[in-house]
Amino acid sequence: MIDWSIEILRYPTEEDWKRCLMLARATQGKFDAPKEPSADWKRKILRAEHSPIRTLMFTIKMDGIPYCNSVHFVRHKYGVEHYVQSQRKNPERGAERQDAPVTHIMDINAQALIAMARKRLCCKADSETRAIMTAICGAIDDLDEESHDVWGNVLLPACECIEKNCREFKPCGVFRNEYKR
Repeated sequence: MIDWSIEILRYPTEEDWKRCLMLARATQGKFDAPKEPSADWKRKILRAEHSPIRTLMFTIKMDGIPYCNSVHFVRHKYGVEHYVQSQRKNPERGAERQDAPVTHIMDINAQALIAMARKRLCCKADSETRAIMTAICGAIDDLDEESHDVWGNVLLPACECIEKNCREFKPCGVFRNEYKR
């Protein structure tokens, strides 16, 4: 039963994408005023995972998720800052259950979000954690008309990424040609 919610508090604006394009062009020695980045260019730079995508930031609020699932997200530490509601209620330290609901907010860059999706959408991930990550990806898809087209091709489990094969010790054996969320 889902009694938690996901809210995207911040996501890359057109100005952020223009800055990303400007930085990408600077790495090629091109310093002229960049044009508007197209959806095709956005898809390509995300799939290539070039360094300028680390300037594209999201703030994601997960409200009421189980503490034990919050811990799964906290394991991701590069390119992300976590702000998790404390379970500490003095003087009764340790009295909260591991499935107690918490609010967890992440400031995360695009590179880290892609890496997180690869692990947390995997069939080997905890089912509740996978449901939360699927909801995050769905919320990103729903941001605007272009979002699903741009982000839908990179926020996938590792086995779905053509460039990245599954690296699990014991792969699930499932390779789906299309990941549905």
